[in-house]
Amino acid sequence: MILITGPTGCIGKAVVERLTSSGHSVKLLWHWGHEHLAPRRVSIVGGDVHNVQSLVDAMEDVDTVLHLASLRRDVGAERVEEVNGGGTRNIIDAARRAKVSRLITVGCLGAEARSAYPYLRSMGKAEEMVRSSGLNFTVLKSAVVYGEGDWLTAWLAGIATGMPLIMPLPHRGETRLQPIWVGDLAACIERCLNTRSTFRQVVPIGGPQSLTLAEIAQITLGAAKSNRRFVRIPTSMTHQLARFLAHCRGALTELEIDALSYNRTTEIGSVHRMFGFAPAKMRTKLSHLRMDREQAPLPVRFSR
Repeated sequence: MILITGPTGCIGKAVVERLTSSGHSVKLLWHWGHEHLAPRRVSIVGGDVHNVQSLVDAMEDVDTVLHLASLRRDVGAERVEEVNGGGTRNIIDAARRAKVSRLITVGCLGAEARSAYPYLRSMGKAEEMVRSSGLNFTVLKSAVVYGEGDWLTAWLAGIATGMPLIMPLPHRGETRLQPIWVGDLAACIERCLNTRSTFRQVVPIGGPQSLTLAEIAQITLGAAKSNRRFVRIPTSMTHQLARFLAHCRGALTELEIDALSYNRTTEIGSVHRMFGFAPAKMRTKLSHLRMDREQAPLPVRFSR
């Protein structure tokens, strides 16, 4: 049995669909009181990464934990450091108590325990905890992820919606990223279950192309059938740009825009070398941006 934390996020939903379609027995840690779509062919247990006992209870009859619960920014009473760092600490504690030896997590390129940016710092600390946990771990240190519910294409499409003629690009649009489709990331996670070369390893992965932010914006706008003139904003104007874009759908904070100032890439071909398949190019996997896509059904709530 596989327990998945964070099953309702962009990555979590893709992983649940991938594993259930492959016939794996899956149990979801469903945050008390949150309203989301209920997947098929799964067991659901209420819990919270802040509550160690709920995690121990959720890990009954579980042999592998996929820890995907994380925050990019503070949301209400939830704090990035507490969820990403403290939550990972609690998962490790619960896994030891429940005698679950296998732990797979998804980190991110650029995450460092001494980073100036809260999200990257918290993910770096979480990675260090996992590496020193004594469990049979795998950390997939992923490039930026895109797909249904992501932050990257949602942000770019939101700017296009809010700006009638232009597309402002921070850091002159020159930052290099290596986007990986969420479906390919889910495939990598599934293969980690039994790929011994990933045991007790940090595995950097990314998509098949190193793209500038301007190139990513061009591909995203093309998929959304939106034409805008790029305005390349220098790094020195991050604060002003963040305020200017604050009203757009999917707006990023100043710190998040600032964190886009440096390149986050890894070896081209890393997925093929480690997992034996070629990930998709970005322009072929953006159907979630189409206005005529099928709408999702109404969500349900799982209460305490």
